[in-house]
Amino acid sequence: MHDLDLAYLAGVIDSDGYITVHRSLRNGKAYYAARIGIAGTRRQPHDLAVSLWGGRVSRYEPKSPRHRAQYQWSRTGDTAAIAITQIQPHLRVKREQARLALEAQEHVVFGRGENPYPWMPADYDPEPLLARLRDEVVHVLNQDRRAAAITPRQPSL
Repeated sequence: MHDLDLAYLAGVIDSDGYITVHRSLRNGKAYYAARIGIAGTRRQPHDLAVSLWGGRVSRYEPKSPRHRAQYQWSRTGDTAAIAITQIQPHLRVKREQARLALEAQEHVVFGRGENPYPWMPADYDPEPLLARLRDEVVHVLNQDRRAAAITPRQPSL
C-alpha cells in the first residue's frame, strides 16, 4: 500500500465518497457501525479501494440512456474503520465525519466483550451516544434539511 494511493483515495472520498455512521435495525434493536464508500461514474477508484480493503464494486445502469453507469463500493464496521484510519491524514473535507465514525466504531468494539464498558454503570446503554454521533454526521456535517434541530458538539483538538 502506497501513501500516494491513500492520498488519492482520500481525495476521491472527499469529493465523490462518504464517511458516515450506519444504522441498521434488527428485531427492533438499532446497530451502528462506521461506513465508508465511493459512488461515481469512473470505475478505477472503486477497484483501487477493493484492492486495499476488499469488498466488491457494483454497477448500476441509469434509467435514462443519456446518463452513464454508476459504480458503488462501500465497507462497514471494522474494515471501514481501517480504511478511514488509513486515509484520515489525507482528508480535507470529511475530517470530522472520519473522526465521528471512528469514535462510533470504537464504542461498538468496546460493546462486544463479556464486560463491555467496565468503567460505566452496569445498565449503561451506548445507543443514545451512537445515535447522536450518527445524527451529527448525517444531519449536521452533511447539511441535511433537519440540521437546524441538532446542535453539533465542539470538535476535540
